[in-house]
Amino acid sequence: MTIETAAAAALGSLPGVPSASPESREAEPAMPLQLTCPNCGATDLVMEAGARFCEGCGYGVDEPRTGDEEPSEYLGPKPCVSCGGTEIDDEGYCTDCGDLQPRRRDRMEVDLTIVAGISDRGLRHHRNEDSMALRPALGLDGENLVVAVVCDGVSTSERPDEASAAAVSAAAKLLLTAIAAGLPEPAGGSAPRYAHSEPVETAVMATVPQVPADDPEGREGRKGPEVPEVPESPEGPGVPAASGPLPADLRLISRYAVADADRAVADLARDADHGNPPACTYVSAIVGQEVTVAWLGDSRAYWLDERGTSRALTKDDAEEGSHAIEAWLGADSGTPEPHLARFTPDGPGAVLVCSDGLWNYVEKAVDLAGLALPEALTDPFGAAARLVKKALDSGGHDNITAVLVPYPVQAPAEPSA
Repeated sequence: MTIETAAAAALGSLPGVPSASPESREAEPAMPLQLTCPNCGATDLVMEAGARFCEGCGYGVDEPRTGDEEPSEYLGPKPCVSCGGTEIDDEGYCTDCGDLQPRRRDRMEVDLTIVAGISDRGLRHHRNEDSMALRPALGLDGENLVVAVVCDGVSTSERPDEASAAAVSAAAKLLLTAIAAGLPEPAGGSAPRYAHSEPVETAVMATVPQVPADDPEGREGRKGPEVPEVPESPEGPGVPAASGPLPADLRLISRYAVADADRAVADLARDADHGNPPACTYVSAIVGQEVTVAWLGDSRAYWLDERGTSRALTKDDAEEGSHAIEAWLGADSGTPEPHLARFTPDGPGAVLVCSDGLWNYVEKAVDLAGLALPEALTDPFGAAARLVKKALDSGGHDNITAVLVPYPVQAPAEPSA
């Protein structure tokens, strides 16, 4: 796995400029996997230059999925979360085991085949203050991408559930719009409130990956390829000569997305908030041939594989061992500067984006990989359910959100003839 320095990343982030040598892109997408329609369950979705719709029901899948949408008229009741039974009475009780089913926001589930996520209220909180948004995307260069955003409402603030919902919606919409349009600017012409114009990458955790105790040497701890020098074009260093729209700079739009999410949460503030306006943490991942991560607070992203190189991709904005976060989104955030990181996996695995309700119980990447893999490579929803269940079985004292993206990203269905 290649973790780039800030200097190398600054060069590689320019549109049209390769960020790593060809050898680092060995993990090519496998055979195409059809997307599952979240509205009717059909798998014959059509891909057309960044837009998707379902041939079965005509549902447009151009919005991020959160799991908080109205139930589909095409699908029957969700299976019982306790026993898997399918008979749920009008009052929300399973007729097989008698358990009351969670309200829609208490248990949000999204399964799009090539990305899946679950957000659960947990066992102690009276509401779910986490939110997630996810969706596949198609870049202008034809690259298959997956966008995943997770936000965790700050419980000591007012309406933390609204804060996280507003943040994931604003961020995901900007990311998806910019990826489809190939523009580095945010939607609607809004500009970030940051003092400098270029994104700054933040070093993540230690450079040595976490390895199992029985493998202290890290049997797969090989180094990634060197980042090549960028040749100068006639227009100057790093300036592409091609005309027309170019693929979006994923680091730059990740940074813009945080600015839009911060603005959306700040707009929720009211005079009656008593000094505690709505606030939330933030983490996003754009997964393609590379993985681009942005974060604030203590929601995390992990890289999981079975080669012994699983690792955390984020470092909390909090003192070690403390949940007192030092950065967040909201009216009193003080214009936070997001952390940005980028890396190229050196083989199959999965990107996990999660809230602290999961990593409170399973913090080490190698242990998360042991729970999620190999299932996450072919059934990310099943693997996410396993992770959430582990947190619930361990006490479930906080809201729990887990989103899994198998790598390499699989190609969605091809357009119909």
